[in-house]
Amino acid sequence: MKRWRSTYSVLALCLMVAASAWMGAACARGPSAEELAAMEAARQQAIADSLRAVRAEEEARLAAEEEARRLAEEEARLAAEEEARRLAEEEARRAAEALHMEMMSLATIYFDYDMSNVREDQRSALDENARKLREYQSEDMVVVEGHCDERGTIEYNLALGEQRAQAVKTYLVDAGVADGRIETVSFGEEQPAVMGGDESAWAQNRRAELKRK
Repeated sequence: MKRWRSTYSVLALCLMVAASAWMGAACARGPSAEELAAMEAARQQAIADSLRAVRAEEEARLAAEEEARRLAEEEARLAAEEEARRLAEEEARRAAEALHMEMMSLATIYFDYDMSNVREDQRSALDENARKLREYQSEDMVVVEGHCDERGTIEYNLALGEQRAQAVKTYLVDAGVADGRIETVSFGEEQPAVMGGDESAWAQNRRAELKRK
């Protein structure tokens, strides 16, 4: 009986040693093919995820740059349009002011010594005055002022100045300007345009000035 027990003990010990050896061998040989495949798949997935993230970041950067460029171009376009509009408005304003000044300006008409008839060389200026009065702010009143040089008496020059103003008014009415728009006044020799006692001064003082009211 003791012999069988000894034999059993020996067999049990051998089985334990064999089991330990088998388990050690299994641990020593490393991961299985399935495990290696799973690890490789995980590595490849990580690489793919990283590449996707890099591509997404680059695409986002390019999209942001493109949007910034588009916004800059749009801002530049709007600024250019605004500047062009401002320049056009400024040009139109200047043109309107120039036209206004031109149309409001009425030429002075000059007369010969001691005469009140409209000289031939003054008719074109009067025609232009009539056109401006007809075509621009046609509701405006206009005053025709008659003036003389210093020669002659005060009374005579007042009368001569009135005759000159009336001659201009008659010309304007004949040219289509309403009679009711035109007033006349004489200043005689009291308001000379040029000071002086020779013909060069007198020639500029024998005149009729037209002024809008």
